[in-house]
Amino acid sequence: MARLVEALNRFFGRVEILALGLENERSAAEAALAKGMPLEAREHARTILSVLPDSAVGLALWADAAEDAWLDQEVVAALSDLAKRVPWRADVWLRLGRAGQRVGWDGARDAIERATSAPEERDAARLALLDLSDLDLAAGDPARAQRWLDRIPAPLTTVPDRDVALRRAECALAYGDLDGARAAAEILGEPTAIEGRAALVLARLALAEASAAAGSSAAALPPAVVGRALDLGLRALVLDVPGAAELCAALVAASRDVLVVDRVRRVVRAAGALDEPTWAAAFAFAEGRRDDARQALARGLSAGDRSAAAALLRMAVETRDLGALDALVARGKDTDKEERGAAAPALPPDLVRLRDAAAMASAGQGSGALDALDAVTGEGAAWAEDMRRAIVQAWLPPADGAAGARAAAAWSDVLRELARTAKLLDRLDLLAAIEALAVERERPLRAAVVGEFNAGKSTFLNALLGEDVAPTGVLPTTATLHWVAWAPDPFARIVVRGGQDRVVPHAALKDTLRALAAAGDKVARVFIYAPIERLKRVEILDTPGFNAPDPDHIAEARRAFDEAHVAIWLLDAPQAMKESERRVLSEISALGVPVQILANKADRLKPDALETVLAHVRDSLAASSIASLTPPIAFSARLSLKGRLGDEAALAASGWAEVEALFAEQIVDASDALRERALRRKAGRVAAELAQVASARAAEDREAGRRARAEADRLRASAAYLRRERRALAAAIDKAIEPARRELASDLRPIAALPEERKRTDASVRAYVQERLVARLSWPLSAEIAKAARAGAEPGARGASGAAGGDAAPSPRAAAHVRAVLMGMVAVHDAPQELAARPIEGVVEAAIDAFAMALSAEAEAPVPPPASAAVELRAQALRAAFEAPAGG
Repeated sequence: MARLVEALNRFFGRVEILALGLENERSAAEAALAKGMPLEAREHARTILSVLPDSAVGLALWADAAEDAWLDQEVVAALSDLAKRVPWRADVWLRLGRAGQRVGWDGARDAIERATSAPEERDAARLALLDLSDLDLAAGDPARAQRWLDRIPAPLTTVPDRDVALRRAECALAYGDLDGARAAAEILGEPTAIEGRAALVLARLALAEASAAAGSSAAALPPAVVGRALDLGLRALVLDVPGAAELCAALVAASRDVLVVDRVRRVVRAAGALDEPTWAAAFAFAEGRRDDARQALARGLSAGDRSAAAALLRMAVETRDLGALDALVARGKDTDKEERGAAAPALPPDLVRLRDAAAMASAGQGSGALDALDAVTGEGAAWAEDMRRAIVQAWLPPADGAAGARAAAAWSDVLRELARTAKLLDRLDLLAAIEALAVERERPLRAAVVGEFNAGKSTFLNALLGEDVAPTGVLPTTATLHWVAWAPDPFARIVVRGGQDRVVPHAALKDTLRALAAAGDKVARVFIYAPIERLKRVEILDTPGFNAPDPDHIAEARRAFDEAHVAIWLLDAPQAMKESERRVLSEISALGVPVQILANKADRLKPDALETVLAHVRDSLAASSIASLTPPIAFSARLSLKGRLGDEAALAASGWAEVEALFAEQIVDASDALRERALRRKAGRVAAELAQVASARAAEDREAGRRARAEADRLRASAAYLRRERRALAAAIDKAIEPARRELASDLRPIAALPEERKRTDASVRAYVQERLVARLSWPLSAEIAKAARAGAEPGARGASGAAGGDAAPSPRAAAHVRAVLMGMVAVHDAPQELAARPIEGVVEAAIDAFAMALSAEAEAPVPPPASAAVELRAQALRAAFEAPAGG
């Protein structure tokens, strides 16, 4: 920045100094400054001020000399007086604010803010806005820092402003907005050897991107990422960039790589900083000595070392160390307010939320903890994701060791979380499925009897229940799904598509189904109820054959997989394991439905042939990677049913005893585990679909946010262009609206015949002029300014004086600002009717300023972050928990 005295010499001249014979003092002071002798220059400046106390040139010389001599208190004194003489000078306010910061002056920030309001001194105003952004970034307020940056006009050239991009990247990282940080980092490119701050930003971005992708701390990141971040971080450390030591120390603390730790140790040793609490703690963390690390940082906190507190925060984040956060909180409680401001700053809001979430999770309040984690962004986001996934995973415990017993999930929490997500995503269909799962938890186990048609499924079901309840021989194949459940009285309910349900006794079921088929009615489902004790624990689904000629029958059989907790597949032993059966069994296996294979019609084969069939079935299952709960069993459903109905000889020859034992041990007694497995399968499918929808919604919202940011940038560029070029634009726009002014002149022509006194005093005449002027000029003027604004934001377009420009309709706010200017013009003008007859460039210039103000306000309108980001993270955590290995 140029010396103040050079600028003020040109502005004020030296008349007073020449008149009082002080020219030699002035020239001697400037010569001393040029020679690097600030104390001598200071004496000459004080001599001038002793004669002319209010001399702007003398005050500027004193400020320049004191600044060169590092006499910051005197700089503040000189510039405070100078600012009173030249309050419009942004460079004076900026230097005053910077000097005030160095000495801790309370008015430093106000002075810098004053520097931003000097429209004609763009360079100083730009530097002031950058300084204010830095102050708010340091104070942990990236939102306010971003707003200062938004006020900086876009550069005139196509070269982006790297200083602004650097701070935008820092704001985005503080927000956790990786897309915004990447966009800003692309402008920065690869930093030079002396660009330490840019190197630190790129290091933080590399770590944030890798952590977001891996959902883990630095300790689990790829070595290449850690190496890249460390290279950049050490460069920033050597250049003494604020925050570099904390980042490098955190990388060391989270690292278990001996080479990484040794490399940093050499750099720190060369700087003579090994004994500093931050580094002592970092190396202790790296070596697994957490207590030693905390003690080292506690020593730093006790000694008033603010960097120790910052390092402890950073290390806590990287090492996921809640104990470190507790240590900071404890230190804050044990320190009085004055000391705390110097040594133990309060936890950032994100880390407060993390700590609260951990406490709630420990207390079993998982949903509340997830709500707290939703608001965590920035550098705490990866830790929040780890915690989020741990909370959700705890709701779905894995199988227990070698026994493989699966503990029940925390279904109330799981279903509540699924329902919350479905409501937020407006998926009422999935919400209904979730509510069905809640009901299913309380119902008996569901076993589906499946197989190809004519495999004897209904006969097997009757044998299983010991009664002839399932219809056999109704049609060539069972027409629909038969759901057999317990009730105190025996009856059947037939659900007819598009018709009224039929309730009939068991004895009338077959005849009713035949009659409905003959009439062409479609049966959706048949519910068969019976007072059979076994049905209190297991409900049976009797399905159509998979190779039935009717596609509806096959679809109904497939739907049984969704309903069932376990499937019992009946093979026709004389022709077991055909290719069609292997294909469907593979499908069932892929869905995760447990299957038990039974070979029916064993009475049609001799013992040797039956053994050959069973061996073939076992080999086919192994070749297709299909698991059966137990090895396949051969039996005869026909003989079993006879035996269950009283024929003891048939029962003995049927092989039913082995089937009965299998059903009791592997299905009835394991009903809780089978139901749990099925509920997890179904809930996991819902969770996967919700995660997919949430990700798509979040991607749409991110794109909308990107478009909103681009539009805000365009508005800011347009506003800056209008302010910068308003004088040149005013003449062109005034000429462009000549047709509208001619129409206005025609509207006002009758007023010319009125007496002059009435023109000046009649309120109705003035109201008519105002209405006509606003009606004729406001839209054309607004439209021409909008075209010019578009031309400024899009160099390919042409503005007010060009032919192109497109249909750039002004926004309602901008048009209202222009109308207000025109109404004000009429209100203050003595003869407003005369405005139509002459150029109004001054009015147009004021309208351009008002239009630019409206654009700036629109650009700075806050856009609330979409809730879809948090919904996506929670949905993904739930999906990941269901997809985690079952264990055991």
